Amino acid sequence: MSADDSDSAAFQDQPITQLLVKVATRCNIDCSYCYWFRDASVYDKPKLMSSHVLHQLLQRIEQHVARYSLVDFPIVLHGGEPLLWGVENFHRFAEACEGIASRTGCEIPIAVTTNGLLIDDEWLDCFEARNISVAISLDGPEHIHDIHRRTFQGTGTHAAVERAARMLVSRDIGVMALAVCNPAYPPAQYAEFFAKCGISSYDIMIPDATVDEKPASIASFYNGLFDLWLAANRSAPTTSIRIVSDMITALLGNNSPTEGVGHKPVELCTVMTDGTVEAHDVLRIAGDGFTQTRFNIFDHAIDDVRNESRWKAARDASIHLCEKCRACKFMNACGGGYLPHRFSKENGYDNPSVYCDDLYSMFENMQSVLESHLYVSKPSGERINVRDTLPGTELERELMPSGPTPP
Repeated sequence: MSADDSDSAAFQDQPITQLLVKVATRCNIDCSYCYWFRDASVYDKPKLMSSHVLHQLLQRIEQHVARYSLVDFPIVLHGGEPLLWGVENFHRFAEACEGIASRTGCEIPIAVTTNGLLIDDEWLDCFEARNISVAISLDGPEHIHDIHRRTFQGTGTHAAVERAARMLVSRDIGVMALAVCNPAYPPAQYAEFFAKCGISSYDIMIPDATVDEKPASIASFYNGLFDLWLAANRSAPTTSIRIVSDMITALLGNNSPTEGVGHKPVELCTVMTDGTVEAHDVLRIAGDGFTQTRFNIFDHAIDDVRNESRWKAARDASIHLCEKCRACKFMNACGGGYLPHRFSKENGYDNPSVYCDDLYSMFENMQSVLESHLYVSKPSGERINVRDTLPGTELERELMPSGPTPP
């Protein structure tokens, strides 16, 4: 749970291993906290991905997975609101990816992130038939959700989204709810609502903010959420909360599957509706045009973006941490926090996260609780608490192989 200096960490170069595809640049609701429309350059892109761009994208995907002999290549369809692209295009895309998978042996799991308003039986049939997993944006109960997630006419969207979530749960579709934390409300209100809807897998994401902003403290909320997760799973695993699972994974020394937790390079790339290729699209919270590159899928292979200066700068920033982070005992587990949350106009990404103090408190609390719950077994079968296995303890000396006595 401690870390070496980040400058000495070696991260092996690898090809792009997942793709975020923007199939729509517009949305049918007006969320007040949406990062996407912080960058006015999105309005310069086509509203929907055309069949011409789609055809070229599919060719590039097949070339990419074949060239690098990838075992899997996850793709997330995103927006704006991706369902505006139409159910026929989803079928067309998924069917083409099935063909690529059969020819190359590379599994191509498809997911979509949606606000849920357009979901009906035809969409459910598509998700189920094409094995498309769904992340639905749902900020818990109505009184929390409708603060930020409203129509352009100013009315709440909760009733429609809850209905869509329940429809998804009723079918054989992999579904996760995505909420954004509002620390003014207790985490139990989120957890109780999701349980009532039958949603056992969800995430409550940290609100997007840069170092130049002053967001509310989140530590108390997430420490309470961790307690709820622990209580729900005490006897058997029944509830999956992604941010909690990711933090535990990172604390135990493993790679977290998402880019917001852990010290590792952020190597995601984004394909826009016109076929241009950009860096991680959440970085656009830094300002207009901040993610734009000179690359596109007509003139370049997907992996060529790794040579693009702005993409490389974001990738390098994700692993080259500021001095405060390098000295922190949670450096490996935290990784400096989510990259967009480290940005300032003065220093770029060379800052601790705007949530640095909160993240430290969250990891400290989680480590303390884990140490009191985890144990190892000695060769004799005796159980020893994990805190007693730390370097320099008697148990470590017992478990170490015997050798020459040092001089």
